[in-house]
Amino acid sequence: MTEAYLDDLRARVRSDRRTVTAPPLVFGVLILGHLAAAALGGALGGPGGGHLAVLLYWPLAGALGLLALRLHARRIAARDGVGEGPRSYGPITIGYVVSVPVLAILFVPVLFVGVFAPLVWPAAVLYAIARRQHSTELRRIAKVLAFVGCLGGLAALTGNPWLFGGMEVVAGLALIAWALTRK
Repeated sequence: MTEAYLDDLRARVRSDRRTVTAPPLVFGVLILGHLAAAALGGALGGPGGGHLAVLLYWPLAGALGLLALRLHARRIAARDGVGEGPRSYGPITIGYVVSVPVLAILFVPVLFVGVFAPLVWPAAVLYAIARRQHSTELRRIAKVLAFVGCLGGLAALTGNPWLFGGMEVVAGLALIAWALTRK
């Protein structure tokens, strides 16, 4: 077997496992879900309910997103006979689920990132996935999302909800579109 053949085979296996496109797709949907949760929380519980929904959304949604990615990877591994290997979502999911309660107890202000700069939270999770999977492409996506999240935090200071929410809509749709247009 030649090296070119092995490289082609590796590329086909990795593309079939969707190691790069699945995380942006999942977190793009979760970003749009964040807007829906904020709107629903605000409509049902007034301003306080909206803030509580937004405060709790990313810790819970991040865990659910990672769990969905892990289950998806395991299903594909079982179907195709290709194991999860060193790039699995298991360690990331376990690390996230363990670290969120610790952050909540020790560093309560970290949770407020989800309120004032909500795109920074999924950017941090995507960056952790990128580091674990050694994915330059996913790392680049996480950095851009973090930058847009910081801009969103500045937009929140203006008090303009349309600008703030619009940035989230564009970011969520961009992640979904990018994931769906990849091979």
